[in-house]
Amino acid sequence: MGRHKDSEAKANSSDVRFIPCRVEPGMFRDEFLVYLDVIDPQDPSRTITVQLLADRREVAKLRGTPKRNQPAAGWLRVALARQEKGLAQVVLPQPASPVGPNVLVEEGRVKHMVGA
Repeated sequence: MGRHKDSEAKANSSDVRFIPCRVEPGMFRDEFLVYLDVIDPQDPSRTITVQLLADRREVAKLRGTPKRNQPAAGWLRVALARQEKGLAQVVLPQPASPVGPNVLVEEGRVKHMVGA
């Protein structure tokens, strides 16, 4: 049984990616309000800013201390769904307003790992 879980974890971790974000404190201590710049689903030639609430564990490599109305840059952990024609579809840890749980971003903004 342990082997099955280990192989499942490795398979699931292979689609883990990071995208740039900006974060502010959320309502609760272990929560961030996350802002992302994504492709507008109604007009792929434009980008829009969406927001979601995420657990602090979903955000890596913060630069600075996030404060209300003074977001800090970081990297949000996402799952890569697919890549095509320079775009990547990613699944967010929580649905984003106003677009939902899946967003499109430029392929070059999606990283396997976030450097130190």
